[in-house]
Amino acid sequence: MACIWTLGMVRIIHHKPLYQQEIQAVKKSTTVLGNLLSHFPRSEFEKSVQDLGGDRRVRTLSSFDLLKTLVYGQVTSAFSVREIESSLTAHGTSLYHNGMKTVKRSTLCDALEKRDPAIFEQAFNALVSKARILSANGGHRFKNPLKVIDASTIELCLARFDWAKFRTAKGAVKIHVALDGDHCFPEQVRMTTGAVHEVNQMTALSQKPGTIYALDRGYVDFKRLHGINLTKSIFVTRMKDNCQFDLVRPLSLSKNEAVRFDAVVRLSSQKAREAYPEEIRRVEYHDTQTDRDYVFMSNSLDLSAQEIADIYKARWQVELFFKWIKQNLKIKTFWGTSRNAVFTQLWVALIVFMLLWIAKHVDAMATSSQRILQLLKTSLLARRLIRDLFSDPEPPDRGSPGQLCLLGIGI
Repeated sequence: MACIWTLGMVRIIHHKPLYQQEIQAVKKSTTVLGNLLSHFPRSEFEKSVQDLGGDRRVRTLSSFDLLKTLVYGQVTSAFSVREIESSLTAHGTSLYHNGMKTVKRSTLCDALEKRDPAIFEQAFNALVSKARILSANGGHRFKNPLKVIDASTIELCLARFDWAKFRTAKGAVKIHVALDGDHCFPEQVRMTTGAVHEVNQMTALSQKPGTIYALDRGYVDFKRLHGINLTKSIFVTRMKDNCQFDLVRPLSLSKNEAVRFDAVVRLSSQKAREAYPEEIRRVEYHDTQTDRDYVFMSNSLDLSAQEIADIYKARWQVELFFKWIKQNLKIKTFWGTSRNAVFTQLWVALIVFMLLWIAKHVDAMATSSQRILQLLKTSLLARRLIRDLFSDPEPPDRGSPGQLCLLGIGI
């Protein structure tokens, strides 16, 4: 306890503990962008830059500076490279504390065209590894880990993006995703031009043994499905209408229950039987909510028919994921026209998604990712922590009964 006599009129208070002062100092020195990037694997990123020669002959804009600039553009939904340049210039006084600097449009365009997108792909994979650790104790919805495989097409103008062949008069790129169905983050991502069919990426996205894979009907390729079966994993998909089969044994039959028919079958056409020689589960299911009938197909003989239906219903999560990133991140219009520029922008968008996912789970925030991103748009360069954006501001410290101050003034 300390005392100071001033004009014979004093108040005596206890000083605030030192650790509280240190916490306040950290809050004042940490920015929202810095807090977001604190989850970024900087050492792994710099190793990738060195291995891939990302900063070779680079003088003004390093790969990490480029990443921060593109993250800024993603969060603020910058329409163009010129808008990024103008916005950074307008916030010039706030850039120093964020470890950033103004960037010329020509420099940024040159970096987008020449920088290898594999650098940012490896950074995304490092963030996925971090997310796996955070979700390790989160449990599973079913007895095995659930992965949902799907792809989304982003259309491009073929006249400007002539490398992105899709159809005769259209260009496009595709994002192929294996989504963690238990914790809702993309565990594996591959990017191709639009001409590459989704099924060609199926094997690369389904290599993990002991996993449940939920797939759309477009992924029905019996040779690749048999590959999943050989890895001791489970697949659940929809059977095509023209699929020919022979009944091996019925398991259940009902006219009133949701599961109308459950049976073990064997493919009857010669080509299909050569590709998948083993027995397959066939489930006819009626969805009372939509009043629609579905026919599911799986290699599991142990799961109940209702569980097979529930697994396929969980596939809807990947549709919500694609909808979210298209509505909230900058992936439908691009800051450059080259292959490197497009793929780099897409990888950085996914990096932003993973940073939001990790920040939300580390700080145990119940707020939706969309709400978090909305507040980041307006306060990205502010000296605050992300979690403080959702708390009521602290009232000014007006002193306490033990603080030394001039009587009646409160300072």
